[in-house]
Amino acid sequence: MIKIIILKRDKLGDLLLTTPMLQLLKKLHPKSEVAVVAPESSAWILKNVSFIDKLYSYPQPKSFNLKSITSIFIQLFIFLKIRLKHYDIAIAAGGEYSHRAVKRLIWIKAKRTISFMPKNKAITGITDPVIEPSHKKKGRHESQRMIELLKPIIKSKEQLTLPSIYFKPPQEWLQKAQFFLTESKLKKEQYIVFGLGARREKKQASKEQIIETAMYAYKKHKLKTVLVWTPGGKNNKNYPGDDEIAYGILKNAPKEIIPLRAPLDLTIGVIWLAKKSIFPDSGLMHFASASPGGVIGLFADTTITPNPDQWAPLGLKSSYIEAKKSIKELGITFLHKEISRL
Repeated sequence: MIKIIILKRDKLGDLLLTTPMLQLLKKLHPKSEVAVVAPESSAWILKNVSFIDKLYSYPQPKSFNLKSITSIFIQLFIFLKIRLKHYDIAIAAGGEYSHRAVKRLIWIKAKRTISFMPKNKAITGITDPVIEPSHKKKGRHESQRMIELLKPIIKSKEQLTLPSIYFKPPQEWLQKAQFFLTESKLKKEQYIVFGLGARREKKQASKEQIIETAMYAYKKHKLKTVLVWTPGGKNNKNYPGDDEIAYGILKNAPKEIIPLRAPLDLTIGVIWLAKKSIFPDSGLMHFASASPGGVIGLFADTTITPNPDQWAPLGLKSSYIEAKKSIKELGITFLHKEISRL
């Protein structure tokens, strides 16, 4: 039996975009053991999925203290455990070259190692380098880029079909969401979700845009709007929150807007039961793209920030809107056309 391990170092949205690659890998190598190693902060996404056989997760130290030192030792133990498994193939899953991922990949000591590499660059220990996609040209989507990493181990010459992004929330998350809906006098698919994002202000809709969208959704389809945001202040270096923005919106908000300041499990549950979600480019945008209602992603100033060519939400019910500099420049009715289609 061939043993394959996928190394993934990134955050929630990045790991979600790896699920098409993992599904395809298991389909093409059904008798192989497919394992994934990822940070604890995102590895839970793959818990109990059918297309991987083993999941390793490790803590990531955020600062230098006793807890972080412990995390480093735990991380070393986990990677030593992986190394002693003597994997046949190890892949650094990401849409571009990462020297940190390559270092860990080599340390695993698999028989074959696969990673993106810059053109004309060779690194001892990488047996199957794949030329990194050009940054200058409009490239493939991140999920499609990772499919390229499978080419060294794929024998079929047929055109590969990209599977859908995959995530299934636990039943208890949906039960929590249903309890929130009942308390708020809402029903499944009779509301939309509008999400905030403090990390990149240019991709954030204005107070006026959010209120206008909520009023239009109710007038057009009798859909109320659940406003969701990350709890906390915007100055938190590790986990910036959206409290200041949200409270500014809610101060004079119409009754069509219902606030939800909640942890991730409840937020995702509410997204899953919504008619449609609207989010700036973020991890929650990609979760919403996997939901039954899909998502409208918001992108802006993509010459210097992530581009939808690479990071757009996947899914038949998902789309995106791109502004040249800022979402705010699009006017207060910029979502009317999308809402009218619901």
